[in-house]
Amino acid sequence: YILIVMFGNQMLTSTTEEKENRVTEMILTTINAKTLIIGKILSLITLAFVQIVSIITPILIVYVLFHDRLALPNFDLNNIPIDPVRVSIAAVIFAFSFLLFTGLLVAIGAIAPTAKEAGSFFGIIMIFLFGPLYAVTLFVSMPNSPIVKFLSFFPLTAPIPLMLRNAVGNLTIPDAIIGIIILSISSVLALAIAVRLFRHGVLQYSS
Repeated sequence: YILIVMFGNQMLTSTTEEKENRVTEMILTTINAKTLIIGKILSLITLAFVQIVSIITPILIVYVLFHDRLALPNFDLNNIPIDPVRVSIAAVIFAFSFLLFTGLLVAIGAIAPTAKEAGSFFGIIMIFLFGPLYAVTLFVSMPNSPIVKFLSFFPLTAPIPLMLRNAVGNLTIPDAIIGIIILSISSVLALAIAVRLFRHGVLQYSS
């Protein structure tokens, strides 16, 4: 949730600001819209990894070098169960969720005249992403209830339920496959629509 909010908002802001400043107008004279969007998304993913590494690395260095001086508690990582299947499912769900919301935010940035107006749409998109957290207890206690199934398979609400159910261990393999298929199709459609809207909407400054 935090990564999608942070970097999705960054994508939306950069798209609308470049549109307002007419930077995109100059860029599109040399490359096509699809290449520009893919480049933006890849650079955003790279930026996310760089920031994660830059945060984790100093913590690990301090823990290894100054563990005894700071009297830090010992962590036995051997006792942490690692399920490669569930880790892989989580990674795939996150990847498609990130692409889905990134595509939606690029589309909003392409059609919104200003960054201020795009911000209001960003809030609506984030409500869909954050909304399922109000039913978080159901994901643990009633994973087969209709509301949990709906939230798990509706593209805009699916990321949180699927990730949480996967974490607590009640996401079945069939449910995981269905959720991943829905998210993958939705992300491809979102990116395709984003490219189309970007190509035609990015030069419309007043409507």
